[in-house]
Amino acid sequence: MTVRRTTNQGLSFLDVTTPLCTASLCLQGAHLTSWKPAGHEECLFLSPNAAFVPGKAIRGGIPVCWPWFGPREGAPSHGIARTSEWRLHHQEMDKCGNVLLSLAFYPEDESYPAAILRLTLGRTLAMRLETTARTQPCKLTEAFHNYFAVGNLTKCRVHGLEDIPFREEAAQPMKHGERPLTPLGCLDRVYNFPSCSGKTMLEDLMLNRAITVERNHASSVIVWNPGQQGAKNMADLGAESWNKFLCIETGNAEPRSISLAPGQTHTLYQKISVRHMEEACSPR
Repeated sequence: MTVRRTTNQGLSFLDVTTPLCTASLCLQGAHLTSWKPAGHEECLFLSPNAAFVPGKAIRGGIPVCWPWFGPREGAPSHGIARTSEWRLHHQEMDKCGNVLLSLAFYPEDESYPAAILRLTLGRTLAMRLETTARTQPCKLTEAFHNYFAVGNLTKCRVHGLEDIPFREEAAQPMKHGERPLTPLGCLDRVYNFPSCSGKTMLEDLMLNRAITVERNHASSVIVWNPGQQGAKNMADLGAESWNKFLCIETGNAEPRSISLAPGQTHTLYQKISVRHMEEACSPR
């Protein structure tokens, strides 16, 4: 069942409740704020200080960074999609009980590309972002900015990044455990893969679960946490939340931009699954 609700602040949400999962999605930004598959705890972190107001990005969940990732002078960070209203294009339930949602975003400025986001919500979560250049060529960077809830950041391990070159964006880089990556605080890394497909796995020792992110048409994996001081400096986050999440993002970040001619389409894809630790295997 999918129910539409509107908050007192004017934001519209779609709330999904099925035997396979519960989920919530905000039409501003096509922003998934909750996904809880049956038999598991909430997989997405949502800041207790998040602001739910029109025109402001929500801290947590899965923001859609589009049609650029990162800062841009004179323009909003991470693009225009995450603070814009998307239109619900289609919804249905498939024969397996998954809820299928399609949302569309056509910016008024036709020099921007158009986007369609397709979600499959069930025991697994699949997201497909289709970008089509319209009147102008497009140089696209993008990301699914996944905030994963964890028991304690320092008790987590990330597999699938070994031997992959990365660019460190943290202002004050610190040492972390490696092979597998074991975050100990602030980090902001862009890993550039030779292949545009693969898997990354987050092992959470405190919550006894493993979250696997399978990607396609994506050559970048961004791993981010602001650390305690960085979180303290963010009004919509707060120091007490810094070790409760880790962002493992699927995308195409500079220098791995996608060039589209008018009429051309590119599709970014990810599939997220979760298992209890005793059931999980490291990605190969």
